[in-house]
Amino acid sequence: MTQQETSNHTLQGSFRSEVFSLLLVIILALGVRTFILELFYVPTGSMKATILEGDYIFSTKYSYGYSIYSIPFNPDIFEDRIFANKPERGDVVIMRPPHDMQERYIKRLFGLPGDKIQIIDDLIYINDTPIERIEVGSYIDEEGINFRKFKETLPNGSSYFSYKMKYPSTKVAVDHSNFGPYVVEPGKYFFIGDNRDNSGDSRYQLGSVPFRNFIAKGRFVLFSTKQALWDSNESFFGQIKRVGTWFMSIRFSRFFNSLYEPDVAV
Repeated sequence: MTQQETSNHTLQGSFRSEVFSLLLVIILALGVRTFILELFYVPTGSMKATILEGDYIFSTKYSYGYSIYSIPFNPDIFEDRIFANKPERGDVVIMRPPHDMQERYIKRLFGLPGDKIQIIDDLIYINDTPIERIEVGSYIDEEGINFRKFKETLPNGSSYFSYKMKYPSTKVAVDHSNFGPYVVEPGKYFFIGDNRDNSGDSRYQLGSVPFRNFIAKGRFVLFSTKQALWDSNESFFGQIKRVGTWFMSIRFSRFFNSLYEPDVAV
């Protein structure tokens, strides 16, 4: 073999090794995203102020087992769930909403199959028993809207904060303060957002959600920014200019905030 042939053979071997390494990294990344954990970007305020617009939620994929919605592109290769673990009241769940399977929602779980859910003057009743609800302060969001802040505790001991607008419009008060009674269908679950006056949840838009639609369990805020890094309406140079604005909008105080602990400052 000539020196040139030896060199070409070495280059080919190096190229194959690099391609193999790249494929291995991609496979490992997909495996982690499919079976272990995933970051979920939140674009809306339905869970404010537990979760804000621009939060990145660290979620675990293994918490409820796996359905086709755990897999990228959702291939319809099996029914129901495998390695299923039942969710609990108070869980923050990332799911596919039944009315729009292209979207992903994040809400807090209140009703299990067969539960009777009712809201009377903002107080949630589960199977005719009111949950524990104590007003603990106030919260003013980044737009200057004032909220009343409540600590709520569910029958299983799960605690979290919920928020009601301090000065809601008449329509908001009528539409969101009372609901039901509603009995959750077999195999389905009932969700409500922590932002009680601005959440398209099981009371209205979302309806009850089949267990198969669950994707992951939200755990904590890993990263958060007020401004998005990418704006599709900007030019290339406009995007470059946005980097500084984006960096200055990082909410460092939100890093690692739990979605469950009642004593976390928000």
